[in-house]
Amino acid sequence: MSSTPATTQPQPPPPGRRKREILGPTGLIVMVVSILVFTAVAITIELASNRGKTFKAAVAVLGPVEGSQNQVRLLFRVTNTGTRAGRPDKCEAVLYNMSGERVGVGAVSLKVPIQPGATHDEPAIGTAAEPPVNGTVHCRALEPG
Repeated sequence: MSSTPATTQPQPPPPGRRKREILGPTGLIVMVVSILVFTAVAITIELASNRGKTFKAAVAVLGPVEGSQNQVRLLFRVTNTGTRAGRPDKCEAVLYNMSGERVGVGAVSLKVPIQPGATHDEPAIGTAAEPPVNGTVHCRALEPG
């Protein structure tokens, strides 16, 4: 008998190490941790950019708007009590009547930065169910550095 070379088919490479994929609960945990780390870094950056910016505000009721039953003229007085120039994004007032009941609201957005120690007066129009006599103000400063 004659010996003829037999046709051989290529053999697959020997089993080696495959790249491991992160699936199932492990992948979910990695994703949630990544999101939490990203959120913590973003909050830290935002807080650091607003350090040194604090605002104190008051509102004065100037009187009713002529020709309107439920609108009142307001004057917001915002003072930068911090160490860096900046501005609050929004100052919101809650208006009260003589007996201390909440009767209205008003808000103002400032456009110009206030220097440390300086005060800025901003007029606005609020809405009230009855004539208010005073109010309390809360300012939010969310602007970046």
